[in-house]
Amino acid sequence: MVRSVVIVISLSVAVLIYLNLLNAGLALFAGLATALVLRHSYSGFCRKVSAQLLKLSIVGLGFGLNLQGLWQTTQDTFLITFISIAVAIATGVVVFKLMKIHHQTGLLITSGTAICGGSAIAAVSQAIKSHPDRTAMAVTVVFLLNIVALYTFPYIGHWLDLTQYQFGIWAALAIHDTSSVVGAASQYGDASLQIATATKLARTLWIIPVTLLASVWFNGHKSRLNLPVFIVFFVLASAANSAIPSFAPVFQQISEIAKFFLIFALYLLGLGITPQVIKQVDSKPLIMGAILWLVLAVVSLALVIYL
Repeated sequence: MVRSVVIVISLSVAVLIYLNLLNAGLALFAGLATALVLRHSYSGFCRKVSAQLLKLSIVGLGFGLNLQGLWQTTQDTFLITFISIAVAIATGVVVFKLMKIHHQTGLLITSGTAICGGSAIAAVSQAIKSHPDRTAMAVTVVFLLNIVALYTFPYIGHWLDLTQYQFGIWAALAIHDTSSVVGAASQYGDASLQIATATKLARTLWIIPVTLLASVWFNGHKSRLNLPVFIVFFVLASAANSAIPSFAPVFQQISEIAKFFLIFALYLLGLGITPQVIKQVDSKPLIMGAILWLVLAVVSLALVIYL
């Protein structure tokens, strides 16, 4: 019975998204409300499908971006990206030591906040051979804070009267996971979405040095590095857009379809947040994650406005 209701609601949400009646925030809320009311047992499946659908959507968005513009955005934002990541890592190390949080949990939350949420946590957890429970805790903390960011950032951006460019960079630097970055930016505007996507994926590349440093710190040797493959395909899609201008209408259509699936992926993300998931969160890691995130949000916003 529960399964049938979930399927009917999901199909209804898909139709509403197609009709442009649900944005990213409302889709996520619809998934969250459904999960909390029905208390279904498919949270793991929903989160897994959401993660894969998100990656495909990001690749699709690449067809709507010009490679030259992508490279220019990466160059323009390199300095503030580096500074924000350095501040996040330094602050995270200090906070988890002061709060006496286990070093593995603290480092995973720090990495997820500084780089790209779940992807960074997954890569670093392999490098430091983290206990599965600590990895799950870090992912859940970052996951919950992502949801807060998805709703609050667009309102703060409008309140501060940030431009599309400023908001896109700020969202890319201050929000953990790619899904929430593109979700928040899509609510702010198409230009913001393009800038945020390019900047966020450039930030994601910092997984490589951060994972290497974590491996050396814990193990004293290099560990296997995991660069998300979807980033490579995103760049290739952008390169195709630049190299074959005659296909521009087709590429634009692919990009629009990707936006649909992106919002549906956020619905599935919310659908994966059951009461059981929320109960797994310990207060100290959650407080640490919130402190670290607020510091990163304030510092990155100052960098965007004044640097």
